Amino acid sequence: MEKSLSSVKSKSEFVVHESLPVGILLAMAGGFLDAYTYLFHGEVFASMQSGNVILLGINLSTRQFEQAFRYLPPIFMFLVGIVVTNYLQHHFPTGGWIVWQNAALIFEAIGILVLGFFARSLPNVMIDSGLSFFAAIQYAAYRRLAGMPYATTMTTGNLRSLADYVYMRWFKKDRSVTPKIISISLIIGGFFFGAVLSSLLGIFLFHRTIWVVSGILALVLGITIHHQNKQ
Repeated sequence: MEKSLSSVKSKSEFVVHESLPVGILLAMAGGFLDAYTYLFHGEVFASMQSGNVILLGINLSTRQFEQAFRYLPPIFMFLVGIVVTNYLQHHFPTGGWIVWQNAALIFEAIGILVLGFFARSLPNVMIDSGLSFFAAIQYAAYRRLAGMPYATTMTTGNLRSLADYVYMRWFKKDRSVTPKIISISLIIGGFFFGAVLSSLLGIFLFHRTIWVVSGILALVLGITIHHQNKQ
């Protein structure tokens, strides 16, 4: 009986981390992060490492080695963030008051909050690297939306999924994918809105704009904990 109850609890926790509101908010945070680092910290992306790799290649090919260097640390720290999150997932104690996704979210929110205090004093490469590390944690911790794969810190894969679902709906006449079309469209919209919001708030808040991401993550944490406490 105890094992059965534990299984039900784990399932409910799994579902809330895959819910649409959580996904939209995290996508907003992802778009916000990339826009912030690009606008305020040397035109480097926090999470979109494809862009960083491209810019690294362009600068190396034109022998702008100093410019190229600024893309290497964020790429490396993104990899480190993925490794750390995988370790957390497989070694975090189970059965406690907090699940590993919440622990990752708390770590990310606090880390970004702290970085915000030093956003103007630290070199861009340090801020970019730190935010890439935290973006990787979010990317690795939240990979599924209601059972389907998606990303909260980049949108290329989400656009591909949207195109796949649209094809299935209109050419294969599969009505079951309609909710997926709506959900993934909202995720893409959330990412876009986060980037727009980052740009607009940056006019007034400048480097401190990054604190908004910590606020979004705190809201996500509140939603998940509230859901868990209701079980």
